[in-house]
Amino acid sequence: GYLSYPPRLHGELMKVQDTIAICPAIASQKAALAALGAGSAWVQEKVRGLSGNRRLVLGAIEAALGKDAVLGGSGAIYLMVKLPVEDDFRVVEWLTEKHRVCVIPGSACGSPGMVRVCYANLASAGCQEAAERLRAGLAELKERGVAALVA
Repeated sequence: GYLSYPPRLHGELMKVQDTIAICPAIASQKAALAALGAGSAWVQEKVRGLSGNRRLVLGAIEAALGKDAVLGGSGAIYLMVKLPVEDDFRVVEWLTEKHRVCVIPGSACGSPGMVRVCYANLASAGCQEAAERLRAGLAELKERGVAALVA
């Protein structure tokens, strides 16, 4: 990992930096042991699920906005999506309220006018439902533009 901090904290952070990597909390240690105990078969199963979820979500986004709307996504568990409107914070609120699907504003990730769509941590059936809600919301947004966001 990494840490971003103001320069004035450098001296103090250097005093504790070695404990960050060597002294994880007990809960983190127990979680790590459990993950190791589950073995590679569990990991492989989860990775297979990710690829199916990625296909579902990518298909929904491309159906609503076209292939050019999706940026990145290689090696990650999320896709960045270019919106047909600029106010990504309002779009996130609207998608959550009206279409019951949650995404992250691109502005929070340094990409205004976009949303970050994660496809991990969902069973296939739940991901399929979420992808359909997302497709419907993005299609409505493309069709109606900013007018869709007005209550």
